Amino acid sequence: MQDIRYVEMNRVAEGKNIERLKSELHLLDADGKQENGHTFDVDSKQKRHSSLADFDLASHLDTAPELVDRVYNRPTLHTLESNTIQGAVEPLSIKKLARQRKHQYKILSQRIDREKKMFVIGQKIQTRKDLHDKNVKVSKETVNASAVYKFEAKRKR
Repeated sequence: MQDIRYVEMNRVAEGKNIERLKSELHLLDADGKQENGHTFDVDSKQKRHSSLADFDLASHLDTAPELVDRVYNRPTLHTLESNTIQGAVEPLSIKKLARQRKHQYKILSQRIDREKKMFVIGQKIQTRKDLHDKNVKVSKETVNASAVYKFEAKRKR
């Protein structure tokens, strides 16, 4: 009984840590994230028939061409001219921050896997406890799922 409570307590704590990490990271650079499908409306018929290669994304978004690939915190040209850039500017520090962010995402994925495993372990312990005194045959127990029990068919009079 104590081991079930212990596993459940750790699973809940792990879930809280996962939520905290998700709120900090915002899943901006997640690998499994779907591609953005941003659509730009063009007004004139002449521009509509022009080729896609002529479309300048940086001028349309009013930002520097170096910042077009950035999907978050993309400042406009006016903001770049009027304000000083805050935060990391040097390529070395940007790479260091990217490495730290990647490490945080790795920790998040490990915590999610650990929480899933704890859930399965809790299910296994609970089924063993429920069937402790009954005579049953175990068919299979996998790493990802709790055991499946088969009961013997007995005729009751």
